[in-house]
Amino acid sequence: MLTGNNDMKPPIPKRPRRMAMSPESAPLASGSSSFIPDDIIFFQILVLLPVKSLVRFQTVCKSWRTTLTSISFVRWHLELSKRTRSTMVLVPRKYQEDRRKACSRLLSIFSFQPGESKCAELIFRKEFHPYGIPVFSIPLHCDGLILIPCIMGKIFICNPATREFVELPPGSPSVLFEHRVAFGFDPWSGTYKVARHFIRSYRDTLQIDGEGGTTREYSSGHEILTFGGDSKEEAWVWKATVDPPYPIKARTPICLPGVFFWSALKSMAHGKVISNVILRFSLLDETFTVHPNPPCSDHLGKNDALSALGGKLCYIHSPTPWEIAIWLAEDGPNLTWSLCRRVSLPIPRNLLAFACASTDPDKIFLSIDARYLLRCDLHDESLEEIINMRDMLYDLRNGRKFTIGSLLVAHYMVPFVESLLRIRSS
Repeated sequence: MLTGNNDMKPPIPKRPRRMAMSPESAPLASGSSSFIPDDIIFFQILVLLPVKSLVRFQTVCKSWRTTLTSISFVRWHLELSKRTRSTMVLVPRKYQEDRRKACSRLLSIFSFQPGESKCAELIFRKEFHPYGIPVFSIPLHCDGLILIPCIMGKIFICNPATREFVELPPGSPSVLFEHRVAFGFDPWSGTYKVARHFIRSYRDTLQIDGEGGTTREYSSGHEILTFGGDSKEEAWVWKATVDPPYPIKARTPICLPGVFFWSALKSMAHGKVISNVILRFSLLDETFTVHPNPPCSDHLGKNDALSALGGKLCYIHSPTPWEIAIWLAEDGPNLTWSLCRRVSLPIPRNLLAFACASTDPDKIFLSIDARYLLRCDLHDESLEEIINMRDMLYDLRNGRKFTIGSLLVAHYMVPFVESLLRIRSS
């Protein structure tokens, strides 16, 4: 991954040492067997258990809780979970014509194994009283944490495995609605960062070219909030960065380790977008660089989307309702685009085709209109229909199961891995 320094790469996380640990780094568990060292018990046996069991074991004694919540144990458990317990989650959202109104009294997150089952099991539910949760866009996931970005400005982060749920403090006011946020891990600081853009003001200027129309000029801002890491000091405040060179569009950004990619408005005329650019925001030096769209399109149309596949930025271009083109970018001083695959769809796309990585690096999931789920083999371009989301059986794990049927619902699907990560340190 290129940064401000071309030779500098993010540090590789070190695997916890298996030799006996000092009392300062991992306190010995009282009552543990004298024949099995504590580092074996914790870092080779207990670390293989799911989060639900480890949360229960934290009540055994104070020393067990200290070790099971330590940074070294949590990170090693996360690395093993990525290898063995990666899955997908579904976050349904009811359609709301007026996006300024509340969407639902409930936020539900379901675990789903695509291709193995047509049943999604509830793993987290949050009730919102008395007004409900505002309309939200595509959730973002990083290391077991799921960020729910509400279009009207509220931002929530939760860990479904530990049931921790936090609302972030409000950021700078924006004069336009439908903002988006980015969320990911910063490998240089070992922290998690949320970034958001906002519009301070805008001005419409009448064009004097004989064709009428107006040109809109924006004053845009960008800020980040940091949490996690080894530091116990968490201010939980938004910090301003440099302003983006172009106004950022209200589209879901792509978050890769150490970098966020935004789609931005480069130019427009007569009320229509002429061209977009892609802004690369580095978490190392908190600066923007400007990069072109792939040659298939000068602007990110309403039927196109950015995604991430195999650790690379991906552009999903849908020139017609029956086809998509998948472009991948090699990171560098300038993004170098190459056409990965052209895919013919078995069903017409009405709005958006979104790509999502699978546990198999040679296959990806394609979500059509947040309703139909397909799996695409990147070698032979074959498509397998996984499920029509209207037929998805949702299991509330209390004896009740239901299907959405004909209700207008967006079924957002994102990769997920269980983790013990804490959103707040206390």
